[in-house]
Amino acid sequence: MLVQNLGEFVRHIGVRLIPGVNNLSLSEGQKFKKALEHPLNKYLIDKGEIVIAQDDDFASLASLDAKKAIELVNDTFELATLQKFREEEAAKGNRKTVIEAIDKQIESIKNPPEDKIVKPEE
Repeated sequence: MLVQNLGEFVRHIGVRLIPGVNNLSLSEGQKFKKALEHPLNKYLIDKGEIVIAQDDDFASLASLDAKKAIELVNDTFELATLQKFREEEAAKGNRKTVIEAIDKQIESIKNPPEDKIVKPEE
């Protein structure tokens, strides 16, 4: 299950949701869905701060159009999730723009620009 936290804060809705795309396992997805029964959590969904990008048990970009897939890739900061997306897209082999977006996002995480690196002494 892919859940996108469009807010600026980490949210705890059954599971921890960092800002950006969160790839939830089956058990995490169940906890998340159970927590959505609470009215305050429903409010975050209704407000559009938390978006269920994909409600499948197996999170994949395959069911999304290329534009939406690229949007999710650009908002994903977990390398393991990006690598999984990369493998799936490479296996399909027909969406080069999505693969390029994944590669660019992986590169920006592994080698961020100098002005984006936070130095502890500052």
